[in-house]
Amino acid sequence: MEMKNMLFYEAARMIVGPIAEWHYRTKVEGGDNVPEEGAALLVCNHRSLLDPATVMMSVDRFVNFAAAAYSFKMPLVKQLYSLAGAFPLSIYRGEESDKNINKARELLDNGELVGIFPEGVQSFFNPHRVTKIASFKTGFAKLALEARVPIIPCAVVAEEERELPKIPGFMVSAYVKLPNASEGIRFITYKGITCRVGRPIDLSPYFDEPATKALIDRIAGRIRRIVIKLYDGEDLDRFLTGEKPFDFTTDPV
Repeated sequence: MEMKNMLFYEAARMIVGPIAEWHYRTKVEGGDNVPEEGAALLVCNHRSLLDPATVMMSVDRFVNFAAAAYSFKMPLVKQLYSLAGAFPLSIYRGEESDKNINKARELLDNGELVGIFPEGVQSFFNPHRVTKIASFKTGFAKLALEARVPIIPCAVVAEEERELPKIPGFMVSAYVKLPNASEGIRFITYKGITCRVGRPIDLSPYFDEPATKALIDRIAGRIRRIVIKLYDGEDLDRFLTGEKPFDFTTDPV
């Protein structure tokens, strides 16, 4: 990361962190599960713009977050995200998507910690139509296999959700090219937040296998179920504290 990114990131943690911790009553569980160094892909659920900020304040390492590519076209947002060290990620296949993935791969190859939200922004359009954790895009699993890095599952859990005023569809459609953009966006804020950072998932048994769609789907599905377990506070002795052993390749989730 560049020095300006590190300075901005740490300044935000020092200034905003204590205020956010007090206002949102933020608690962190498993923060020490993130290795002090070495590449890893942190995979988290996503229902609110508060999610990346919560992870940022909960993890004692610089996290290079992947953010929706369209958000980098919004006034001021691009500058803010760029200062924070975030990079655009497109959900559509093509040259731009490949470029974004290559950026993520470059960061991982350099030993960085990359944060990604595989749900995308599904929950932002109709938060009450989707489950608390929506379906995951599977590209993160392929990225982890190709970069040969572990996955760190993470869940941001709200005691209570509050819905903010809706942003009209015509404003959203100007930047967001998704089928339901015309419906507008309903942002969610939280009252009381717990961030649970799970134990790293070792994918090395798969590194020398062909990265088939079946394998990628299997890994992505199992990671999603682990994130759900962290969200629901279940099996924490396996996925958070490590008191019980867990073999990702063979044990049920």
